[in-house]
Amino acid sequence: MTAPLQAILDAELARGNRVLDSGEWPPLCDLFVLLARPFHKRYPLSKGLAYEVIGDPHYWKAEYRHGRECLACAF
Repeated sequence: MTAPLQAILDAELARGNRVLDSGEWPPLCDLFVLLARPFHKRYPLSKGLAYEVIGDPHYWKAEYRHGRECLACAF
């Protein structure tokens, strides 16, 4: 996992969130990690790191992307 996403993942796990699922999400993500609960806060964006609210209950609530990797959170 890229360093910016790993930092967010580490912070979320330290706050009690957990990984619900992981794998690929072709063709857009070489690595996709879904957290069980919403992100605890908005994290600052660094170069190449993007945040988007998806808001689709069939998919997930929000995501951070860096390169071809995605860290998302459930509702």
